[in-house]
Amino acid sequence: MTAGAVESARRLSDRAADDLPHVLLTGESAKRLAMRLSRLRGAAMKVGQMLSLEGDNLLPPEFAKALEVLRSSAHKMPDAQVRQMLREEYGADFEERFAEFDDEPIAAASIGQVHRVLTHAGEELVLKIQYPGVRESIDSDVDNLKSLLSLARLVPSSVDLNSFAEEVKKELRQEVDYDRELAMLTTYRQKILSDERFLLPRPVPEHSTSRILAMGRIYATPLLTWSQGASQEERDRVGSLLFELLLRELFEFHFSQTDPNPANYQYDNQTGQIVLLDFGAAREVAPHVANIYRKAFWGLMGRDVELLRQVLVDLGAYNPDVPEAMALLIELSLEAAEAFDTEYYDFAASDLQKRMNIRGRKMVKYHSQLTPPPPEYLFFQRKLTGTFLLCRQLGARVPCRKLVEQVVIFE
Repeated sequence: MTAGAVESARRLSDRAADDLPHVLLTGESAKRLAMRLSRLRGAAMKVGQMLSLEGDNLLPPEFAKALEVLRSSAHKMPDAQVRQMLREEYGADFEERFAEFDDEPIAAASIGQVHRVLTHAGEELVLKIQYPGVRESIDSDVDNLKSLLSLARLVPSSVDLNSFAEEVKKELRQEVDYDRELAMLTTYRQKILSDERFLLPRPVPEHSTSRILAMGRIYATPLLTWSQGASQEERDRVGSLLFELLLRELFEFHFSQTDPNPANYQYDNQTGQIVLLDFGAAREVAPHVANIYRKAFWGLMGRDVELLRQVLVDLGAYNPDVPEAMALLIELSLEAAEAFDTEYYDFAASDLQKRMNIRGRKMVKYHSQLTPPPPEYLFFQRKLTGTFLLCRQLGARVPCRKLVEQVVIFE
């Protein structure tokens, strides 16, 4: 990130007290703020993407809608910066490393952009090149955005923004370490390599560094673009695979790619495989996390109120001093349990999120008395929520109960 972008973030934060009380009055002003954040790239944009996946469960509707632009927006890195990164990572003779290098990026994201190259052996690769300075600005960007969220009261007061910010910083530090992402991609690929329904890029360590990630190129179509012309049967199959994959990550792989941005999913029209991309947010699933989700699925499928209450206790979110709030949380859980009440859950026809939002608004008056789950659960909850939204965007009908019974071993 450039010094100018960092300074813009500081100015935005400094003006927050004056500007932000008015930001949420209209969708247009919220959109302007979202676009301002998108120009910051890096950590600020990444946090915006993460929050946008939560939708209006966490953010005011106008701001949540405006943040949608951050899920697919990024600004192209100037050619001079690209050359600077190539020189710093590969050395002064970087131009001799490849037979061809395409200056025009084929994709751009929150912390880097992707370029096509051709090796001297004739192999086509892609290089994910990190924006200069992005890792150095993580702390300041996240702190600035935390100030914006706090001053504008964009999230409930019960949310521990300090803990959330620290967890975000930790994840972003991991995401900008491309040595780590190379290892995560390699690990995930090994876990799923025998399943021919999925396809992952081949990692190329000899051309990778801590700020450039080299992978074999895959020609595929963005999943949501593919779905527009796909049959109901095809969309049902893909939605079912995505839900099954979520369960396998938690309970079989004990390893999860926790960023469900739709841009991370593509479809190979030749083979029918789902292509999985971007493993910067991959992480191991600790046994206690898997156990709580196992208990939650069991409680939802059985509509077991006592078991769901125990899940809240295990999460540290149960407060017997506010029984009305606890009853509402249980009601919210039982509302979500409808996905397991039918042979095939029709995500396209579901208004579950709308109904849960209505119930969730009743929780506002209890926010100061509630303790949110530890931050480590938020990232897996993000994957769960993102998978639900992706299945809804696909218009898929998914045998949720059957898949849970097949994948999850209840103890």
